[in-house]
Amino acid sequence: MNLKVHIVSAFTYMDEGGSAVGVVLNAYGLSDSQMRKVAANLPVSHTAFVFETTNENETIKIRFFTRSGEIASCIHGSIAANYLRAKHSGFKYNKLVFQELKEGKQSVEVVKRNVDYGVYVLQKETVFSDVSRAMTEELLEALNLSDDDLAENFKVINASPGSNRFLIGLKSDDCVYGAKPDFEKLKHVCFTYNSIGCLIYAVKKSEKKIRAVARMFSPNIGVNEDVVNGDSSGCLGAYLLKLNPADSLDLCVGQGQKFNRDGIVKVKVRNIGGRFETVIGGSAKTEREMMINI
Repeated sequence: MNLKVHIVSAFTYMDEGGSAVGVVLNAYGLSDSQMRKVAANLPVSHTAFVFETTNENETIKIRFFTRSGEIASCIHGSIAANYLRAKHSGFKYNKLVFQELKEGKQSVEVVKRNVDYGVYVLQKETVFSDVSRAMTEELLEALNLSDDDLAENFKVINASPGSNRFLIGLKSDDCVYGAKPDFEKLKHVCFTYNSIGCLIYAVKKSEKKIRAVARMFSPNIGVNEDVVNGDSSGCLGAYLLKLNPADSLDLCVGQGQKFNRDGIVKVKVRNIGGRFETVIGGSAKTEREMMINI
């Protein structure tokens, strides 16, 4: 059986770069083993399988796989899948879509932009928990970093919008770009503490904007380093607003530089009575089609 797979880049910058995702439309009939096989044989880290429905509420089902197996959610996979649906269906107006994932239902807004689209996903609320000093030392050792590399104003913290990940603030862009993790050690640490991985980041503040550069390491799900990671960028936005309470926060997170695939994640967080509502989105681009024999 030959299966058509679309390669779609999410979180592109100036119509280039971003994180490439495999997308299979109308995936009904595929078994779990077939989806694992497809994901394992594509030149991308994540693959989204879309199952269309015929209800009036524009609800779809999406399942995500990496080479190591199925994962509960994937923001850049959601961006890619919904962008491709919009292109194929020729959405003429902004559209609100609901997607059913392993960890629940999410709302997705597809925004019409002349002949193209932006896609924005409402993230599940992020829950934060403290990280012990011993845990911090293990993480720094696995990342080949030291206390001197840490940013003064940001604690190492655990964030979970459904899956745990560590957020580690560093004092400069150079520290972020220069990090050389020992992925076997990092995988062990993350497995021990039930985390999919960690986001290292450095924040730049100006009068009008907050920007960050970041890298996401996810060895516990078979992806040593993501090109661009949306979920963790959303967690970072919620954390920054939690540290400095205000009505809202806009954040742009630059990733992908280590792969020469610059990408931008746009994060909007609103403080609603102490609860943080986070929307993550950006641009996308269809790269090519492939045929996979399964």
